[in-house]
Amino acid sequence: MPYRIADTRDGTGGVVAAPIGPGGSLSIQVTGRGGVPSSGVAAVTLNVTVTNAATSSYLTVYPSGLSRPLASNLNWTRGQTVANLVEVATGQNGMITVYNALGTVDVVVDVAGWTSSASSTGATDGCFRPVVPARIFDTRDGTGKLGPGQSIDVQVAGVGGVPLAGAEAAVLNITATGATDPSYLIAYPSGSSRPTASNVNFESGETIANRVVVKLGSAGRVTITNGAGWVDVVIDVGGWYTDATAVSAGGRMNAVAPNRILDTRDGTGVPAQALGQGGTITVQVAGRGGVPSMTSTTPPTAVILNVTATNGTTPSFLTAYPSDASRPGISDLNWTAGQTIPNLVVVKLAPDGTITIYNAMGSVDVVGDVMGWFS
Repeated sequence: MPYRIADTRDGTGGVVAAPIGPGGSLSIQVTGRGGVPSSGVAAVTLNVTVTNAATSSYLTVYPSGLSRPLASNLNWTRGQTVANLVEVATGQNGMITVYNALGTVDVVVDVAGWTSSASSTGATDGCFRPVVPARIFDTRDGTGKLGPGQSIDVQVAGVGGVPLAGAEAAVLNITATGATDPSYLIAYPSGSSRPTASNVNFESGETIANRVVVKLGSAGRVTITNGAGWVDVVIDVGGWYTDATAVSAGGRMNAVAPNRILDTRDGTGVPAQALGQGGTITVQVAGRGGVPSMTSTTPPTAVILNVTATNGTTPSFLTAYPSDASRPGISDLNWTAGQTIPNLVVVKLAPDGTITIYNAMGSVDVVGDVMGWFS
């Protein structure tokens, strides 16, 4: 279940009850809190939200005790409330550091899960199984918008490549669109009490997505609750985690210090040119940014990337998928002209260790920071 471990608005988690200033940083204890063990933890999954921003800026989240990397996890404009899922290795004393570049901003952190260190892993429980992304739910198909305070149970087990039995959690991309009012969505296991947390924050009329790692509840379902107004909800699945009945190992997450492997603005990893309308780029992931090569003794099966779209000339969306697969009917990032927006992407790798990124409309620059990989 999601659990709030830090909130600069009220001092939750022992942090100072004040916004983070320009060039400022905040250290947050993550191990031993919110269901995360005190030891044996390699990385944590956090939903990080920024609000009350005085100016446009970005956050970088990284292991405490390490040098701040050239990477970003959240980007926002003045006054915007926006969230992004972050996979980050635990640092010194089980802490992580959050850095703010410009202005002042409040930061809220909800823990959604954790990954065992190599010395504490079980045989098969909690192993990740990537799938080619698939759309499993869309209220625009006839369900109808989700109203104020309303909830809906969404079937995850048995659809989109997730097995009917043997899955304990799923990686979902949840998109809010067509909202009538500013609000938020919460995703949690069906049959459980609604947590004090949020997963997607949005403004009226905005289309915005966020990655969610959520435990499956009753009958393999997750519950989605909307705070206010009316909103359409779209859900794409990118993978699932095994339960204790799994018979094969593999699929352990390996966190790395954030490392930029893609930037169309300067030619990092791809040609130095914006991605055009209907265009695709193929990105070599294996063997770069701390991800092992496909010929290593433990080759990667999937990668965790923070993908940012910037300098978009028109509203559009990106789709990331394995390079050997047909482009699926899903989206990973949505933006308006000129907006800079990130989203965490968990994507299966092709046999040659590559992924493909597709842009629908106009042209846009794309930046990718690798956060980890799955064996």
